[in-house]
Amino acid sequence: MSRNRWGVLLTLIVILLAALFVISTIPSVQAAPPRTGNRAVSCTNLLINSNMESNTGWVFGDTPARAHYATDRYLSPYRSILLGISGVPNAHSYSSMQQLVDAPMGSSLRLRAHVYPMSQPYDGDDAQELIIMNSAGQPLRRVWTSISNAHAWQALEFDLSDFMGMPIGIYFNVFNDGVGGVTAMYIDDVTLEICYGGSATPNTATPTATPSFFTATPTPIVMTNTPTPSFVT
Repeated sequence: MSRNRWGVLLTLIVILLAALFVISTIPSVQAAPPRTGNRAVSCTNLLINSNMESNTGWVFGDTPARAHYATDRYLSPYRSILLGISGVPNAHSYSSMQQLVDAPMGSSLRLRAHVYPMSQPYDGDDAQELIIMNSAGQPLRRVWTSISNAHAWQALEFDLSDFMGMPIGIYFNVFNDGVGGVTAMYIDDVTLEICYGGSATPNTATPTATPSFFTATPTPIVMTNTPTPSFVT
């Protein structure tokens, strides 16, 4: 091969190597991940004193069996609230705790609570219940009612999204009819969680309580033997 052809070949090799070097230094362009259309979920608890450790937020009904903070049984950390009659003579009485909140608009509104129900001996005319009230203390919906002597912590969870954008009262009550057995329940770790963006996934898991009740579409309330509570501001 002539010297001139070797020169041309060497020049082509140099050009090819230079082109390969330039290509290798160009950053690769990656396709952006597809947009899901959902924003990150952000949630806020609307209730004051959810774990019952302070003396704020909850209002107790002025009745013969007045609700009170308790330290003999709790979920976390050291106190709960006891409603009803336990270890004292029976009486015809309601025993309630309540809290009024303004529920803003969001993507979901969920109420979670833990209860420790007792009715001993079992009395089917007594009641343990949770009612949603309006700002005037009038009942909107009974989301849960029971008469249980489970003597164990149980988790409750309810979808209250249809109450977003309005003031509502969270009202727990125990009714004793004064005869037969006495009924009570401890309450702890109550949250009313408003979430924004995306779709919040309900979380019912808890290491210390066994989920037992869930009402996704509560039935309208039919009030019987339940007083009209008044919220104290």
